[in-house]
Amino acid sequence: MVASIETTVKQWGDEQIRSLGWNTIASENESADPLIDETLKNNPSKLGGDGGGRPDYTIIISNGEKTIPVFIEYKGTKGKLEKLDKQDLIILRNDDQAFDFKTAISKYAVNGASYYAMNALKGTNYLEALAVGVNGTKDSTGSVNYEIKCYVLNQKNPDLPIYLGEYSDFNFLRNNKTEKEYLFQKISDVQLDPKELEQRLIRDDAKIEAVLQELNQKIHDEQQIIPSQRINIVAGSLMAAVGVKDKQGDWRITRLNPNELTGSKEEGNTDGEKILTKVRNFLKERSLPIQKQKQILDYLQPNFVNSNLNKKSSDEFQTPIKTIYQEIYNKLIPIYDVTGINDFTGKLFNVMNAWVDVPDGGANDVVLTPRYITNFMAELTQVNQDSYVWDWALGSGGFLISAMNIMISDVHASYGNDLTKQYKKIESIKTKQLLGVELLPNVYILAVLNMILMGDGSSNIVNDNSLTHYEGKYAYNEDPFPADVFLLNPPYSAEGNGMIFVEKAFSKQKKGLGAVIIQDSAGSGKAVEINKNILKNNRLKASIKMPTDLFKASVQTSIYLFEVGRPHKIDDNVYFIDLREDGYTRTNRKKAKNNLFNTNDAKGHYQEVLDIVLDRTKKTNYFNEGVNYYKGAIDPESGKDWNYNKKVDTATTESDFRKTIGDYLSWEVSQIIKGVNTDF
Repeated sequence: MVASIETTVKQWGDEQIRSLGWNTIASENESADPLIDETLKNNPSKLGGDGGGRPDYTIIISNGEKTIPVFIEYKGTKGKLEKLDKQDLIILRNDDQAFDFKTAISKYAVNGASYYAMNALKGTNYLEALAVGVNGTKDSTGSVNYEIKCYVLNQKNPDLPIYLGEYSDFNFLRNNKTEKEYLFQKISDVQLDPKELEQRLIRDDAKIEAVLQELNQKIHDEQQIIPSQRINIVAGSLMAAVGVKDKQGDWRITRLNPNELTGSKEEGNTDGEKILTKVRNFLKERSLPIQKQKQILDYLQPNFVNSNLNKKSSDEFQTPIKTIYQEIYNKLIPIYDVTGINDFTGKLFNVMNAWVDVPDGGANDVVLTPRYITNFMAELTQVNQDSYVWDWALGSGGFLISAMNIMISDVHASYGNDLTKQYKKIESIKTKQLLGVELLPNVYILAVLNMILMGDGSSNIVNDNSLTHYEGKYAYNEDPFPADVFLLNPPYSAEGNGMIFVEKAFSKQKKGLGAVIIQDSAGSGKAVEINKNILKNNRLKASIKMPTDLFKASVQTSIYLFEVGRPHKIDDNVYFIDLREDGYTRTNRKKAKNNLFNTNDAKGHYQEVLDIVLDRTKKTNYFNEGVNYYKGAIDPESGKDWNYNKKVDTATTESDFRKTIGDYLSWEVSQIIKGVNTDF
């Protein structure tokens, strides 16, 4: 075993650090900031022990606008600079979401520095921190080779270090105007880099999925809870466990700690009733309509209060409901705290649906649309802050969440620093401009929870049958919902593969755009009469053929984009686009942490399709007219010519003729040479 040269590395680093020119530079035994000292003391050391720990060096840097602590860790063994996962991201936690003190944080320089930076962000008011790992090794001549890597962490996602750069020395941290301006600009830039953001989203999804799969299987194996109960229990437990904070970060509704569940048999004080009381306070604080609060509590009551889960037998030391709640609190809440909750419960539902069938799942085709597709379709329909968006087969609310995020971003861009106008408009978006209809009660509960956690656009989520009863009105008054954007992934077993939902919705939507992702057999013969009716008052603008492995069922789907309220004419052009090669590689390994890989600029592929359909200048060249997309007409009286089909050019050119004749003459000469008679 090669001996560590960490002492040599430390001497090399210390000498440079002391000459960087910053006022606050502290070694392991010195203090850079009492608040940092305190928060590190209150967290386990990098070995996992009590009493905290200190990085090898801490520097406080500033450009006059931002002040950022820098945490530096040394190592002196080959391969000990950093430990990465399969997404090339720094490992801080193991598969069980516990901190990986044993094999990552304590063993690798960058991982250790990142752990200190993360803890500092969670316990102080710093918005960003830098983690710097330094490693050195001797080569065959005895010379020492040094390597330095730096990552930035922020308060929004402190568990996810973002790669800043690789360096040969510490000059990048020098306190002079040129180096400082470049460093602080790069710190800002890397946090907005699209590739980095997408990579982090994939990491979030993988973490959530791994924990949820384990949790779901454990609930199934140990408690034997049927699927219809399971979703309600997880949803209710999450409401009790996340709590509610005000704008200043103070708790309005505190989290229910599992220790508060004592197994009491006293009426009103049982474990299930305590959870339900916290849910009641959660819903009230979120200002949901009284009718909706009562409806949700009525759904949850049988699972939390009136079931055997709320009772413990003579040989049990706690109730089954506490066991489940404790698992959710310990395993899911840490992820909730660090992932920004992006479509969190949508991921929850996908995982549960993968393990067991949702009640009536086969009949109702409960298949959730991936987030990058809901975002893509919302952009296709040109959602903005003034849009009124509805979804008639809501699922977990993914389409409305994507639309809401785009709408709120538009508000921020439009109103700048006018926080009063921003708040008023965002409140209107959440309470008046989003509407979803969902038939299945437990899926409805999940959609409500999802929207609440994502920012509470849940006011107008309707538990109803959109094909038979729903009249196109707001949830809690009799006014028609003035929809101008329609987004949908329908149950494919419904009439016309689900196109009946489109026809019904468009009969009540008078203008705007609509996008549906559906089995493309709906556009080639399974919905002829419905399609013909749709085209009488709505124009088909684009037909986009999607990857066959987009959903786990591996069905061929297409996205149809419509202009609502404008009849389709026979000479109207439709964009037909082949997006089956979309830049993603998908696998279907049941136990894999991640089955989606961006192998060929997936973001660029989807952006280019948007540019083509919306008649904007392309920034890339993945799609070429006549190769993988074309413009063509459809017959409004057909109803089965809506799909992309590879066009074959049958026109014969002079060069084709010359090549054919030449090939024939070459063949004839070869036959004559062989003595074969070529007369026929």
